[in-house]
Amino acid sequence: MGKSMDTINFKSLEQIAPQGQKQITRSQEPGFADKLKESIVAVNKSQQNADHAMEKVIKGELGIHEGLLKIQEADISLKLLLQVRKKVMDAYTEIIRMQL
Repeated sequence: MGKSMDTINFKSLEQIAPQGQKQITRSQEPGFADKLKESIVAVNKSQQNADHAMEKVIKGELGIHEGLLKIQEADISLKLLLQVRKKVMDAYTEIIRMQL
């Protein structure tokens, strides 16, 4: 505890990383916005699948149970996306309120 921050030697990231392991740069990993866009596309596809399932049920090409499962899946995915949106908006509002 007698050492000051000046005398402590920190290892560089190259020395800490195991040999042969490639370091991931920020440009290679998807960000939050990319993940959010992927989720929105997935929810949209789920909604479209539910629409097609309803049409098939009406035409008699698909059983009512299978159609209802597709509709329920789309409903749950939409509710989840709305909850994520609410949490993001709450976090944004909280950040805006912070004083610097």
